[in-house]
Amino acid sequence: MSFLEALYRAKGKKQNIVIPDIKCVSPKDGDLMRGRNPVVVAKELIKAGAPVLSVVTEEKNFGGSTALLREIAALGVPVLRKDFLTTKEEIQETKELGASAVLLMYSCLEAEQLKNLYFEARRIGLDVLVEAHTIEEFEQAVSLGARLIGINNRDITILETDDGTVNLTTTLAKNKPKDVFLISESSIKNADEVRHAVDAGADAVLIGTAILQSEHPAMYYSKLCRKTSVKLCGMMSKENVEQCFMADVVGFVVNYPEPVPWNISEIKAKELIAGVPKDCKTCVVTGGSSEEVIRLAKELMPDYVQLHHREDFETTEQITKELKRFGVKVIRSIPLGAQARCEQFGIADMDLLIDELASVGVSMVLLDSRTADNASSENLEIPDVDLSRLKNKKIPFMIAGGISAEKFPDIAFEDTVDYIDIMTGIELSPGIKSQEKIKKLFDKLEETYE
Repeated sequence: MSFLEALYRAKGKKQNIVIPDIKCVSPKDGDLMRGRNPVVVAKELIKAGAPVLSVVTEEKNFGGSTALLREIAALGVPVLRKDFLTTKEEIQETKELGASAVLLMYSCLEAEQLKNLYFEARRIGLDVLVEAHTIEEFEQAVSLGARLIGINNRDITILETDDGTVNLTTTLAKNKPKDVFLISESSIKNADEVRHAVDAGADAVLIGTAILQSEHPAMYYSKLCRKTSVKLCGMMSKENVEQCFMADVVGFVVNYPEPVPWNISEIKAKELIAGVPKDCKTCVVTGGSSEEVIRLAKELMPDYVQLHHREDFETTEQITKELKRFGVKVIRSIPLGAQARCEQFGIADMDLLIDELASVGVSMVLLDSRTADNASSENLEIPDVDLSRLKNKKIPFMIAGGISAEKFPDIAFEDTVDYIDIMTGIELSPGIKSQEKIKKLFDKLEETYE
């Protein structure tokens, strides 16, 4: 099977396509293997579902080698060779090493030189990933007839040491022809950015550093492929936290203004947050005055603060802007009913409210059956709202309330929701998480992706 054929076959699955990029060193981030064997890492990624692999063979800056390419190409999935190739002899060598595809970059080759190498590679049966970093290069790739085009969000001429963003993919993907398979490369670190690239028009993303920096590359790879990320909430003990390693976000209810059984002190929260795996983000669910929320966030420094009480729009804006200065993002819960939204925020229309929240810097919105009025309830129903119209909103959104392995919303597997949030659905009793229920939850998730 060719490299491109394997990618198109992967498009038939209900998950985002992520191409692992095997490189031993990053000019920006240093040693990525940290004593690990790259071939073993590649095997683990294949087992985790990678349909193809990319291997960097450039030695001086990225620590690669042709020997590494040969070993990984023998593992059984199509492999792309990434290097600064300039001659037909190197193209032929790539084929002999067992690779199925080769990278050619307009930023490193003259247009005529790239054209000659492109047709030589195609002549001997290699797929070609033609890489662009500007609109002019992208248009050249299209004119060439390339069926596989990559958008490098960083500048390879300075060895990708700049801070690129997926926004370049958003800009250039607008020009993608229907018969082109588009790959977004570099600067992609998490599932949110994967979804951003895919929503912008990319068919797949190529990720190296973020996967290889993980203590568990294969597990993190699986998280990156999820169309819907998972937040597990209401952690109250070290055992709870250890059980939730497959989650994307781990949540703690801290100093919540209403009496709820999941509430923990900030001292306890600080201890538990310190034990969260590096591959998981942390979230503090709280509420109240802007002064208290800001103080708590600065003390605990989670990735997210979830405002889940009766804070109005002005308070939400104040908290969001202050926490942004410290790198803490805000998730804002919003009521399901129009009247309740109007009473709390002065805006009844959900679409307009989400747009306004996005404009002041809120990072995500949450639609939850659980509110300040029923905060301690255990038996809630999954929100019954039309979420499809919200997919094109400026910020991600999450649903919560009544979700478990037995009651899993179909929308969790489509392009309509970014996160699901589960608390009581993985519990034996308030605050007591069940390893069996957590396993069933993720088994359900993986089954549906197959």
